[in-house]
Amino acid sequence: MSFRIGRVWGFPIEIDVSWFIIFALVAWTLSAGYFPQLFPDAPASVNWVTGVISSLLFFASVLVHELAHSYVAIRNGLDVGGITLFLFGGVSRITREPRSPELELKMSAAGPATSVLLGVLFWGLGYGARSIGLPGHIVAAAGYLALINVILAIFNMVPGFPLDGGRVLRALLWRFTGNLERASRYASYSGQGFGYLLMVGGVLFILSGNLIGGVWFIFIGWFLVGAAQNAYQQVLLKRALSGIPIERIMQRDVPHLDPSLPIRDVVDDYLVRHDYSAYPVMEGDQLVGILTIDEVRNVPRARWDATTAGEAATPPDEHHVIDERQDAWDALMRMMQEDARRLLVVRDGRLEGVVSRDGILQVVRTKLQLEA
Repeated sequence: MSFRIGRVWGFPIEIDVSWFIIFALVAWTLSAGYFPQLFPDAPASVNWVTGVISSLLFFASVLVHELAHSYVAIRNGLDVGGITLFLFGGVSRITREPRSPELELKMSAAGPATSVLLGVLFWGLGYGARSIGLPGHIVAAAGYLALINVILAIFNMVPGFPLDGGRVLRALLWRFTGNLERASRYASYSGQGFGYLLMVGGVLFILSGNLIGGVWFIFIGWFLVGAAQNAYQQVLLKRALSGIPIERIMQRDVPHLDPSLPIRDVVDDYLVRHDYSAYPVMEGDQLVGILTIDEVRNVPRARWDATTAGEAATPPDEHHVIDERQDAWDALMRMMQEDARRLLVVRDGRLEGVVSRDGILQVVRTKLQLEA
């Protein structure tokens, strides 16, 4: 579950619920541990304000790191589905693989390079603050942000896919082998190996008495192993689906609603009886709107007999609609982003059919079986 906080360059910026856990932990560590050690005589309120602001600036730095990846992608004609900040940092959802290893290398290096530049910037701000006699808390916060951005750059350059360093490794392997899938597999092995190494290190930390540090190393290692495996599976999924037009896999016989149909009849005859989350509202052969369970919920039950499907429906361009010229991978990404099981396929205002998540996954299973 995530919350949208805004849009940049046309794509959404979201915060996963897990982000609040790490934000609270970082803020507490800085406010109750780091700054009190540096300033033992300072009021607790000052340490907490400095700690919370430093935490926000740290995560703003993570966001800038991800924006750097997205900027390079957009400049080179790739679509970005959005950026999500979560427990272990952030991720840019770039909908297609880069066209060449050179572009992969540029995109991968952009994030760590930006973090290093931010580290230099915060170091300069801290040095300037000390030179003009600003309070020590400002100097210390700038110093912390300089250090943590450099650490972020170093950690991301570890050659473990899907970290930035792992993507750099994949780009080099891709350039050497000429095969993106093979390069992705080897880079995934590297990422899994690094994850297992962190887990072993965590066990050693626990045995030496550092319980909290050990648990975190095991947790991060476990996450990286899973992320490396999933990233490779995503490459296979993209290869299987990219280039397959939606019109080849969509269902053309689509149940639809008349605009004059009362909401009560929609509920009784459609929503309760059929496994569809969104229904097209059609006037003749023209799509005039889309009615989902969410729109029905917004209508008071006492108004179900007086409110029609056409009145409750939303414009078709707002959600659950995709152009038939896009391919199956685009459709799957839209479904994942919108948590939808089906999308309506529309051309020039006309409803052509429906593409479902199950239909797409059946195509993947068939292709993988044929290639096995």
